[in-house]
Amino acid sequence: MTAPRVYDLVVVGATGYTGTLTADHIAQFLPTNTKWAIAGRSMGRLEELAAKLSKLSPDRAQPVVETVDLSDERALAQLVGKVKVCISVVTYWQVGEKVVKSCIESGTDYVDAPWLGYGVSFCPETNDITPDDSNGDIYGLKGWIDKYHEQAVAKGVTVSIPLKALAALAHGDRLKRVWFTLTTSHQLIHACAVFTAPHDLLTLLLARELRSRASVQARKVVVAVTDMPTEISGGTAESIMHGATSSTQDVAAELRNPWLLSPVAGDTTGSRDQRDFFGMCSEDGLGLLSDTSYSAAQDRHIVHRTWGLLSGSDNDYGSRFRYREYTRVESRTSGIVKYLNMLLTSCILRFAFLRAFAKRFAFPAPGEGPDVEQSRLDRFTIEAVAVGELDDSINDEAAPRAYGRFTFHGGGACLAQGAAALVSGSRDDVASGRQGGMLTPAFLGTALLERLCKVGGGVEVRML
Repeated sequence: MTAPRVYDLVVVGATGYTGTLTADHIAQFLPTNTKWAIAGRSMGRLEELAAKLSKLSPDRAQPVVETVDLSDERALAQLVGKVKVCISVVTYWQVGEKVVKSCIESGTDYVDAPWLGYGVSFCPETNDITPDDSNGDIYGLKGWIDKYHEQAVAKGVTVSIPLKALAALAHGDRLKRVWFTLTTSHQLIHACAVFTAPHDLLTLLLARELRSRASVQARKVVVAVTDMPTEISGGTAESIMHGATSSTQDVAAELRNPWLLSPVAGDTTGSRDQRDFFGMCSEDGLGLLSDTSYSAAQDRHIVHRTWGLLSGSDNDYGSRFRYREYTRVESRTSGIVKYLNMLLTSCILRFAFLRAFAKRFAFPAPGEGPDVEQSRLDRFTIEAVAVGELDDSINDEAAPRAYGRFTFHGGGACLAQGAAALVSGSRDDVASGRQGGMLTPAFLGTALLERLCKVGGGVEVRML
């Protein structure tokens, strides 16, 4: 049995760009009595952040500053053992695994935000650039799942609950504090950030809509990013530089498997979108689409993991399900411009001297990024269409279709509200029968969806 937790949540890596945005959201929107901490290496930077946060919400419980050397596993374990939920915004490929391991060993729930690539994969062995075949920290996450998922499933979280109970008459009928224990599932929610969590949630809603309204499963979900700022933070830029020099031919080949993170393999049969030379196609209900969404590869892997984990449950998407993601464009010209811009980025990644130039003059430094004040106001919109499975047919025109639209704010809303859902013990029925483990944002279901809507988001789902 673990000791009572001191904090509801902690933001590890709080002084980085994404960490600051997440702490900012907690200070403004989570309950004022939330007990929380901000953690990192630099006491000075943490105290500076704490001072800024106190001005945003002076009437709330202020975060405690916790310094921790993330390379010190004992110190890290002591920190996460104090909290109910750990929000990790550290660099995956540097110290991310240490945080995951500590959370599992401590029975601490967890949310994180892996970095996104830029829709291209570079293999130094062949000098090949492949648009949208891989990105982000997906391969690292695959290794974590292989090593820790079953351990996390078996772990569970034993919590101590203080209750007042009548003492025996021998103790003078006085009220005493008694500790009861309860074991719940242990959840680690990966990719619970603005570029992935809404996409995973909207896919879940559309699959449910098809099942409840048309009594069919989903054969595919196509997401169109219609309004999403694309400026990157310094931490993301640093990881892009790392990824461009560390990929191998074997890794690139594995990342092309859309079910890399899924516990079961998907069906490779079925129709494919007819993208032209410039990566463009169209979809009824969404319009003209460009294969230039730089979150597409990561989201495909995460959503397909959701699909695999839900396979055979009441929330099963369908045996032939596929996820696809694009950017919606107003014209063919704008689509071509986006595609050429992506190819330009691939050239920067391909050559060492151009990467060095971009790192110095084009990309922000670690800890920096788009204006924080503006990021608080950034509004994102994604739209999606789900096409139902009609017997063995792949005829989209005859199949039932559902449409969804999700508008939400950026910043650290998804991470903070995802952590808050875990702190509150909220469980959507999507997680019924699942004893925890290394999961995806969809496993927070309506608990996260409703929280995002309360802080300025909006969702529409209907049959077409």
